[in-house]
Amino acid sequence: MLGFSFLGIMRDYLKLHFLVLLLSFTGILGKLIEASTLAVVFYRTLIAALALFLILYLRKVKLKISLRDLGLMLFVGFLLGLHWLCFFGSAKVSTVAISLVTFSTTSFFTSLLEPVLGKKKLDFKEILLGLLAVVGVAIMFSFETQYLAGILIGLLGALLCAAFTIFNSKLTHRFDSQLISFYELSAAFVVCLVVYFLFFEKSDLAMSQRDWVWLLVLALVCTVIPHAQMIKIMQKISVFTVNLSLNLEPVYGVVLAYFIFGESERMSTQFYLGGVLVLSSVFLQPFLLKRKEN
Repeated sequence: MLGFSFLGIMRDYLKLHFLVLLLSFTGILGKLIEASTLAVVFYRTLIAALALFLILYLRKVKLKISLRDLGLMLFVGFLLGLHWLCFFGSAKVSTVAISLVTFSTTSFFTSLLEPVLGKKKLDFKEILLGLLAVVGVAIMFSFETQYLAGILIGLLGALLCAAFTIFNSKLTHRFDSQLISFYELSAAFVVCLVVYFLFFEKSDLAMSQRDWVWLLVLALVCTVIPHAQMIKIMQKISVFTVNLSLNLEPVYGVVLAYFIFGESERMSTQFYLGGVLVLSSVFLQPFLLKRKEN
């Protein structure tokens, strides 16, 4: 039984890291799409929500839920929409690497917010691991001051990501993961719609044919699949572990971005040294968890 349990855990971790790999393409696709940040998130959430609605209809899953649960899902979707606007906005005003690596501070924000929002006991080991990632990010960006705007927007996005992941964990054991994703992505679309009407013009949603191709990949492959499956994963793996594993997203993303975009994505040596610290926080966590269990 122990062997089967271990294999099950390993399967969940491998699945989690495959999802992280898929997510690492989002910053790259956001850079490849020449349309505005708002257009990217606006159409991404709309297409993903419609795709999930079709899937739920074919699966004959009932959409009716209580007003209280609907309100929580819509609130989480609101946070998700703001997070994506920050994430893609950071890449647009700086580089894909900046956007991805600031996202690595999510685990630190999770370690601070989860005891408050999730009513979880404060874990100093998690805070230390999160701080290790933050120190890594600080080293990276102490030499990249020309990207200050992208850094600040990215850090805000990481804070929002930590918050919506914690709130999501309250829903994972009670509802179908695709149902949760449908309502949350619908709410994220509404956020973009409101932002559009308040601050943007019709031309800001313009998309070229090439943009539409990349956007469909982003919405269907890098949104519908990872978002729904990540919710399902949180039924078995803690929120902090999920967010800490997401620290690997910038590693995959930075490597891929360099091969795709070339020299424009090359960063300083200090940037990569800081990246080693971020990676260390990911690989130390399983050892500390095992020690705690023993």
